[in-house]
Amino acid sequence: MSDKVPESLIILGGTGNLGRQVLPILVDAGYHLVVFARSETSGAPFDHEHVSVMVGSLDDAEFIDSLVATALRHGRTLRGAVFLNGGFTNDDGIGADGFTEYLQQMLDMNVYPTTKVLSRILPHWQANGGGRIVLTSATAVEKRFAKGGAYATAKMVVDSLARQIQREYDPEIVDVHVLRPRFIGTKPGQDDPADLAQEMLDALQQEV
Repeated sequence: MSDKVPESLIILGGTGNLGRQVLPILVDAGYHLVVFARSETSGAPFDHEHVSVMVGSLDDAEFIDSLVATALRHGRTLRGAVFLNGGFTNDDGIGADGFTEYLQQMLDMNVYPTTKVLSRILPHWQANGGGRIVLTSATAVEKRFAKGGAYATAKMVVDSLARQIQREYDPEIVDVHVLRPRFIGTKPGQDDPADLAQEMLDALQQEV
């Protein structure tokens, strides 16, 4: 790992299965990670000196500001924000009873945490030199997904969110990259977490 003063990343979804596998790769790349958690989290990979776990609620704007403050305390800049948060549930289609409730659940898990954090860090970057965003969509936005329409719709919103950021901010201020994994794993046809982490690093480190 680099011995230079690190840049920091804010991570949502870092306590999930994908996050637990990706965090060590991002740390080894030389970043200090500020990981959001809804409850106390300990053990590997969270006990590393370059991982700060912040427990709180994203409904609290001051808490989100504390994520940014922690990132700046440990790094010379807030380089980026990586949104690995997500959730999946099957449903019986748009015409079935309960679809709206399934959709609300998927938006709560896949979209609203992202927009709450962006509402605080985008103005920060506008005033302080810019940063990078990595959002997690899914291949479900590109193919028929009859039994997961609420999930696919929520991930389409993630894609639309990326396009809207690109419309509102010059790439020199905010550069956005979208991951579209299939199934996370190491079996044939699955997306290896190491490959996804490399894609994140390429997005975070590329020159605009």
